[in-house]
Amino acid sequence: MAALAAPRAFATPSRVASRSAAPSRRTRSTRARAKAENVSPDDPKFLGRKGTRRDEITDEDADTTVARVAVKLDGAFGKPSAAKETWEPFQRAARAGLMDAYVAGGASAAAGSKRGDASAEEDAEEAEADVVHTSLCIAMEDDAFKSRTAVPLPIDAYVKRVDKLVNEFMQRDYESLVAAGTTTTRDVIDALEDYLYVQNQYRAPKGWREMYSPYRTYFHNVVAQKIGIPATLAAIYIGCVERLAERGVLTEGVDVCVRPKGARDSAAGVTAPSPPWGVIRESEERPSNAVVCTPLMSTRLQLSALKRAYWPWEWDDARDSGVLLAVEAAAYAAGNRMNTAAGVVGIIQPTGRPFGDLPMATLATERLLALDGGVGFEARDLGVLLFHDGRYGEALELLEGFEAWKRDGGADAAPIFVGDVVNLGGSDAVLAAELQVREDEALDRLMLILRKRVLEETIALDDDEKRSGTV
Repeated sequence: MAALAAPRAFATPSRVASRSAAPSRRTRSTRARAKAENVSPDDPKFLGRKGTRRDEITDEDADTTVARVAVKLDGAFGKPSAAKETWEPFQRAARAGLMDAYVAGGASAAAGSKRGDASAEEDAEEAEADVVHTSLCIAMEDDAFKSRTAVPLPIDAYVKRVDKLVNEFMQRDYESLVAAGTTTTRDVIDALEDYLYVQNQYRAPKGWREMYSPYRTYFHNVVAQKIGIPATLAAIYIGCVERLAERGVLTEGVDVCVRPKGARDSAAGVTAPSPPWGVIRESEERPSNAVVCTPLMSTRLQLSALKRAYWPWEWDDARDSGVLLAVEAAAYAAGNRMNTAAGVVGIIQPTGRPFGDLPMATLATERLLALDGGVGFEARDLGVLLFHDGRYGEALELLEGFEAWKRDGGADAAPIFVGDVVNLGGSDAVLAAELQVREDEALDRLMLILRKRVLEETIALDDDEKRSGTV
């Protein structure tokens, strides 16, 4: 037993000594480094486990803290999001870029058409902004608003991708045309379509259900994934045509055409989505089932597709509108959670349709209304959306403006777009009339509800001011 106790007696002091020696070695190391740098060992640089005094925040620590505060977790879904002061300037800049591009250009074209000056219309068309840039403004605004990002969408990078497409076409395909001696406008158009749709494999979705996906609508996604709705593909096509015209490759004007959803060239009466194509403006006839897609039309159709994709209620394909269920939900759903706005998720519906996105639908409708000059059917749709968002004063103002616009005959002259083209109306006139009566009755009831709520809010505000002594 004594022989066994000795090793334990000698081993224990050895371990204790090794532990007590470690702090001594660390202390000597710190003092040695301090002596070498000719500073005091008590300097904050040599205090703390990582060499800093944690209760004293340096400038670098403050900058790091600010950067971390700028990106925080969203309260709804726990996703990283930047502060409003960070992403809101990106949204405003994108909206300004879109409005500056088309509001000024549209005014110039309208002035030229009133005085019958064809050259003025052509100049206005040439001065119209790049549809590639304006399409990216749509994507940039939605990206900033939806993701609360601290970094804006790199518009210039995606514009350069279109420039790269044109450069590759010029270096390879156009050089082949020059070598073969076939450089007419028709030859260039055919080669461009082969380059886009065969070599690069840009294509439209396989079905109309996929048409109304935001992922197939945003320009930057379509450029990268090479699958997009005809309106966005038309923006790419128009962008390529404009760049080729700037280089003097196209000696004649080119119109970009899209095929309507209800084109009657199939047995079922409905065609599959197809990519746009080009025709020579002066010398070639346009097919009867085609519509010329201008830059402004491409932008509007992209916004319309986003509006439909985010619309929180069932969409009526025949009328190309989802406002009937939305206005009936607002007018008749008091006290009922079904068909009413449900916070950040969207709309609760009994029909089983996937939830929409009320804020994103509102954002798309706002831009459509701005492009229409602040009047039209978009004012009605936006007013209904704002009611569901609890913005009753703004909703009432928009709906009253819509009623005044209708009384002045604006609704009779306004085109009704469906999918990619003008809707010629449904085949069942009786059903269409019944639906219109339902919509008018619900809208009248909603106007009464709004006037009552706005009046109640005004009276309550006056009472509060009187009690506070400010009046």
